[in-house]
Amino acid sequence: MHTDAGLLTLAQWLSPAYPIGAFAWSHGIEQAIRDEQIRDAETLQAWLRTSLTEGAGRTDAIWLRLAAGAGDVTEIDAQARAFAPSAERLSETVRQGMAFVHTTNAVWRLDLPGLTLPVATGRAAHLMNLDIDACVLLYLQTFLSNLVSAALRLMPLGQTDGQRVLAALQGDLRRVEAETRGAEIDDVFSNAFLSDIASMRHETLEPRLFQS
Repeated sequence: MHTDAGLLTLAQWLSPAYPIGAFAWSHGIEQAIRDEQIRDAETLQAWLRTSLTEGAGRTDAIWLRLAAGAGDVTEIDAQARAFAPSAERLSETVRQGMAFVHTTNAVWRLDLPGLTLPVATGRAAHLMNLDIDACVLLYLQTFLSNLVSAALRLMPLGQTDGQRVLAALQGDLRRVEAETRGAEIDDVFSNAFLSDIASMRHETLEPRLFQS
């Protein structure tokens, strides 16, 4: 990050206070907790590590980087939408992306079209000439933080244990950021099958707190 202003902008965009409605989505964690696949801090950490390194965390980092380097992001955004493994996961990235675009255009006078969240974030960072590596790192930290926050509301997990889980994943987070530098469209894949299936099953879960 070359300027304090750039760092502050990224911190603002990727703060829980930024109005994209991230608090309403659990990324399938609500279903996984209901099925007792996530039972405690240890199983939550393992679930999040897979989502980060083999699932949406890694793929979002690639979409973000591709959007930051492209002149026209239409095709990248279409690919990101097609790659969503379930209707809820598609809604999750589209609706948060639309909210990000609405606020960012209004505050920074950009002209972003309707995009999925990682594509919108990458494109905005490119237009603002922000450090993309820092953007990816903070994006992934926010991704994990939102999911830990969801877990805290769904199971008997204390705030301190939640922070321990986040701290334990820092090495994985940095590794994903580094490994996705220079990634191309052919590098996109997902092996987080249980997370994908949980997001599919959540579509019919009743009662529920989250939209995904």
